[in-house]
Amino acid sequence: MSLPKLKVVFNYRSPFCALVVDDLFALKRLYRVEIDWCLVKEVPRPSSLPITQQNPRFPYNRQDCERRARWRGLDWAPPEWRLTDVSAATHLGLWLLRNRPELFEAYTVRVSRAYWSHGKNISDAATVDALARDVGVTDDDIYAAKADAAAIERELADNAAWCDESGVLGVPFFVVDGEKFWGSDRVSALKRYLNEAGYGSALAAADGDVLFATGVAVTVPVAGREASVAVNRIFCVGRNYSEHAREMGVDPTREAPFFFMKPLDALVRSGARIPYPLGTTKYEYEMELVVVLGEPISSPVTPEEASRAIFGYAAGLDMTRRDLQLAARDKGRPWELGKAFERSAVLGPIKAAEDLDGDPAGQIVLRVNGDIKQNAQVADMIWSVQEIVSNLSQYYYLRPGDVIFTGTPAGVGPVVVGDKLQGEIADVGRVEAVIAPRIEARAEVAERASASA
Repeated sequence: MSLPKLKVVFNYRSPFCALVVDDLFALKRLYRVEIDWCLVKEVPRPSSLPITQQNPRFPYNRQDCERRARWRGLDWAPPEWRLTDVSAATHLGLWLLRNRPELFEAYTVRVSRAYWSHGKNISDAATVDALARDVGVTDDDIYAAKADAAAIERELADNAAWCDESGVLGVPFFVVDGEKFWGSDRVSALKRYLNEAGYGSALAAADGDVLFATGVAVTVPVAGREASVAVNRIFCVGRNYSEHAREMGVDPTREAPFFFMKPLDALVRSGARIPYPLGTTKYEYEMELVVVLGEPISSPVTPEEASRAIFGYAAGLDMTRRDLQLAARDKGRPWELGKAFERSAVLGPIKAAEDLDGDPAGQIVLRVNGDIKQNAQVADMIWSVQEIVSNLSQYYYLRPGDVIFTGTPAGVGPVVVGDKLQGEIADVGRVEAVIAPRIEARAEVAERASASA
């Protein structure tokens, strides 16, 4: 069965193509589609002025691209002059696409960013050749491309004609199933369409058999939508409410937040029965606001910029083996034994940020068997959600599906088998769990029952 075609119109001179070039090549790895690259020498602009220094849109384009580049974590330092010809770069790119496709991605990424990030003159053939050699293109390849110039030029002319006939307004431009998407800001909309059309979950090629693969994605539903989020990583913030810090015996100074992580198999959906874990006699709850990211962050960002990456929020339970955590803390050791174990992160449905009037700031409450144990305001957090994401971006490349437990208020305490936990955050949602017997204890009970039968 043939794959659906996704046509991508691309120009090496375009800043908007350079901004999302990594995303464009990731489409093939993320979706079951065949990418049909349509390279063009000139940016299709039937209704706009030529791209020159005199174009009144030029300063706006430059400022806009610089802003977007900072947000995406890209180097961005173009010279004051602007290119008007990229024939050499386009010729070689098209030849590689047809004859050495394994080099096309590396070449395209290198060349499309050479001008905008490093001020290289990619209208100069010698400069293009040098950039190509950087990624493994041989001199024989370069000579062959030049010898094939006439055929390449005919294909480029056909591409330009197709763009004109199809109403292509600029680059990058995408067409799939007759649906059209224009511009770097429309990549997210394109991905949504591909997911909704059932083209997601492309399978990567493997070398031989894949051992120990479960093939199961860990997902959490989005409230009010027929969609789920595939969770990528679980980050947690320690001591982000003053009163909780004090009850842990720590002075709640506003130093930089610190983080720890939980494994992906820690995650369970709200409503689960979670077994009392091994190795502890002091198993405790921590009710928390959880942030879910929906856009990548590839370099440090400000709190204001961090807001744009937030997809939504959820109520969560950070279940903790407190005795092991405190023993590790007192010895100056990591917290993994106390925090990072199976079924220790319970997550409620995700409320999309766009469905909220503003950032969550209201009541956060946890009840155990109907009795209120934690009761505070999200606004009482030492570090805001945006500040947490900003700080975390100093150390990690953050990705869609990353979730961040933002800390718990005062009132943490132990649970026993049979306890029912019910948490709620105003405007965000609920989370629930029931503490079940230890797995080994259940096996012993079953064994005794079988023996007495």
